[in-house]
This record gives sequence, structure tokens and C-alpha cells, in this order.
Amino acid sequence: MNILGLSTLDPSAFGHDSSAAILDDDSNLFAISEERLSRIKHDGGYPSNSIQACLNQKNFTLSDIEHVSVGFGLEKKHMKKIMSKNFSAFAKDSGYKKTSVEKKNPIFYDHQYIHARTGLSLSGFNKAIIISLDGGGVDNGIPNSGGIFIAENGKIEPIKYFPMYHSLGLTYGNITEICGFNMSDGEGKTMTLAPMAENMNEIDKTKIYEHMCKIFPNFDGMNVKSNGGVTFSSIFRHENTIFSIEDTRLLLLKRLYHKNLIAWAAQKRIEYIVIDLIVDIIDNFKIKNIIFTGGIFLNMIMNMKIQEKFRDTLNLFFNPICSDHGNAIGSILEKYFQETGKNPISQNMSLSLGNSYSDEEILLSSNRFNFKIKKVNKIDTAINLIEQGKVVGWFQGRSEFGPRGLGNRSILALSTDEKYKNIVNKKVKKRESWRPFCPTITEEKSNNFLKHPLSAPYMILGFEMKNPELYPAVSHIDGTCRPQILKKSTNPDFYNVVNGLNGIILNTSFNLAGDPIVETPHDAFMTLKNSEMDAILMNDFLIEK
Repeated sequence: MNILGLSTLDPSAFGHDSSAAILDDDSNLFAISEERLSRIKHDGGYPSNSIQACLNQKNFTLSDIEHVSVGFGLEKKHMKKIMSKNFSAFAKDSGYKKTSVEKKNPIFYDHQYIHARTGLSLSGFNKAIIISLDGGGVDNGIPNSGGIFIAENGKIEPIKYFPMYHSLGLTYGNITEICGFNMSDGEGKTMTLAPMAENMNEIDKTKIYEHMCKIFPNFDGMNVKSNGGVTFSSIFRHENTIFSIEDTRLLLLKRLYHKNLIAWAAQKRIEYIVIDLIVDIIDNFKIKNIIFTGGIFLNMIMNMKIQEKFRDTLNLFFNPICSDHGNAIGSILEKYFQETGKNPISQNMSLSLGNSYSDEEILLSSNRFNFKIKKVNKIDTAINLIEQGKVVGWFQGRSEFGPRGLGNRSILALSTDEKYKNIVNKKVKKRESWRPFCPTITEEKSNNFLKHPLSAPYMILGFEMKNPELYPAVSHIDGTCRPQILKKSTNPDFYNVVNGLNGIILNTSFNLAGDPIVETPHDAFMTLKNSEMDAILMNDFLIEK
């Protein structure tokens, strides 16, 4: 059964994170985001490049595809045939029969439901509560901003949906805009700013938190009601929403408070709301397995607070592909489950789901650049260069699916001196100097560096460090870090590099600020050319300027 999964089928300037995935008869999975090929970060357009990449990977044409599934629900006005038991619908001809892909009569699955399916399939849980929260989606033909589901034996049932006009994701996104960053891209910067206000004036912090409580939706556990706060009058154009941020309370934030305080208050408020929601769910359903999915759960500091509060009493799983690009995979998983009753992927599977490149392709691409290139022992060379204080690009194997470089498309440096954070921020990534970097830590040595370490292969959880002053290049101002905890079996070559550097290394995604993660050798060479990175190790080649 060959299934093509898409996160969207409707191109728009207001969309984000289009992607495509394919599952073949042997349950081999390939997935790639449109941004990796178009080189437009968070590209929300029609996923033509990623669709073609999926077909090329399998040497398929569209005639080889048996099913096309889409991980974004339809509004009622666009529905033709509704299959309520399957949380899906077929589209009317109008507006959805433009291309050869759409003529294959794709099935459109409800948005939050597919977030839930993705999280469940990766978690390995048999029975669980699933919490999905994001900016917005469509389920049952109605726009929403999240939902709660109960899953057992692979079946998922919705318990509750949250209305679109009380969107936690859009609220946090609008505050991100007020802080001077872009929604659907800069929320991580808002999160990172928040700890910088911890030592600011307590009176100001009290005032702004009270102000923020009037801006965020009025959640009381699982219940939400209007409190006169900011609401979103949204117009959905298929999967896209248009809204205004001209609410006076939002604009007053910028006039009255420093952006660090704004970020701090927003972060505290969303943490309080989500933790209170979890407590209410536990009290009502008495289920110990909880799955978190939807774009809000890219907030690693919030995830850390959740983990700290509930780690002794609950089993928690944070979906590493929780934003909308993951729904390309999720829609495949749902279709496969409906056809077979089974899950085709393994618990905590590797996210190295994209393309790899041969030596011949690398050499051909290098001909366009005036770089020095030679074959080396890549592991020993990486260790030696990094020990010398060099910043090294690490380009190996299949590209990762998702927003993190997890050891296949990574930039690496020493973790033990703050100057490496400054070098990578200023001269390589070319981004704000205050932004922290994540470490990769070997599993065996994680207890040396972290308080209460646990399985964390995806850089989606935060931890307190035991001695953050010893690793200033990868610890934030609050003494925390957001690590990848690496098992040798997951990525042996990368593991050996990290292990050769005392078990901890600065690891950031292989891209410049504003660019998607590099996909091809050419992308990597352009990054080397346009930055002060010292070298790239690509397959067994050392590439230097």
C-alpha cells in the first residue's frame, strides 16, 4: 500500500510548514518539508517540490500511489462526502481539483485529530490522553485551536475541542509580534527572552502578569470562557486564518513594558494554563499516560516545567514533529491504521527521514565552488578540528525531518567556553547574541551534566544543568539547556564524535539565520561560503575554504 501524505493542499501567503511524506508497501517512510527544497523558511505554499521528492525517492509516478491523505480538515462549505466515524471528508470539486494530485481524490483528515495520531504512533502508549494545542485548525468542519483526545488500542476519540477565538497559539504568536519577532517563526525567541526578566523589578512583573491574564484566554482547567480578553475573529481560507492584532491591550504591552518582561509574563501565563489543564485532565480521567502535540509544544521551557511537575506520577511523551509539517506523516499513519488496524512506525523512531547524497553528487556540486576537498577519517577529523576551537558543519546520511539538527545536518563546536556561543551566533548563524544553543550529550554521560536526566532524543525537553558554568556555550541564563540525549545505536558516527569530546558538544541546525536547514550539498556549500564556519565534514570528505 503506497500512501502519499500531505500537510496541506492549499497554497497561501498565510500558510506555513508545508510538507509531504510517502509510505511504501514495505512500510519504508520518507518525509521532507517544502522549505528544504524551496529554500523559503516555513514555506506554506503548495508542496510541489516535496511531493516530487517523495516520488523520486521511490522511483514512483503518481499512478503508483494508491491513496493520498491530507492532515488538515475541511470547513463544512468545502466538504463533499463526510465520514464522521473516520474524522475525515472528501472535498467538493470547487477549489480542490486543480492538479494531478488533487484529481486522485485525496481524503482530508481533521487537523487536531491527526496531531493526536502522530503523537500516539510515536509514543508507544496503548492507552493515553492526548492534548493537542496550536494556533488553529479544522475538525468536524469547524475551526478550533486545540483538542483533548482519549486513545486506546490505536483508536482515538475526541473529548473536547477549544474554540478558535480563544487560541493559546495565536495569543502567544501575537505577543511574539509585539516583542518584535515574526509569528510562526519567532516564538522560540520569545520563550528564550523570558528567563532574562527573572531578576527585573517585582512590582513591574506583578503588573504585567495581571495585564497578561487579561490578554490570554480564560482557561480554568479544561474549561475556557470569555473574560473580555483578546479574541480572534478568524476567516479560514481552507487551512489558513487571517486575523488582526490591533487589540488595544496587545498594543499597550509594547508601550508600557520592556520586551523581556512581556516575554516573561507570556511564558509564565501559558505555563500556568497548560499545567492547570493537565491537572484537571488527570483528576477527571485518571489516566497516567499523557501525550502532548500541536505547535505549542515546541515550547521547550514549558515542556521542562511540565516534566518537572509530573515526572514522578505520569508517563509523558512530547511529539517531536508536533507542528503542522508533521501532519503529512500523521495523515499517512491514520490511513494506514484505518486500512490495517496497525501502526507502521516504531516508538521513538529516528527522524532521519529525508534524502542522503552520494560521493559523486558531492563532488559534482563542489565543482561550482573553489573549496579544498579531500577524503579523511571523518570521526577523528571532526574531533581534532573541534578540539582546536573550529566550528564544523556535519553533513551525513539522511536529512532530519523537523526543526532540529540531530546529528545529520548540524553545526558543531565546543561547549566549554562562551566564546564558541558568540562565534557561532555572530559569525556563523548570524543571529542575536543572546540566543542559546543546544547540546548533544551521550546517554551514558547525561547524569554527569543534567539534573534528573531521562530519554530525550529530539531536543524538545529542557533540563537543569548540574554545573552550567562549566558549559556556557550550551547553557542559558537560567542554568538550563535543551539537549539531545544520544544513544550510540541511534547514530553511531555522530555518537563517536560527541563521545570523543567528553560526551557533550554544541549542536545547532546547519543553516544561517532566516534560512531553512540545509538539504543538499549545494546548500551546505553556500552556507560555508556565506559564513565564517571553518569546515564541513560531508560523508568522508573534509571541505575547507
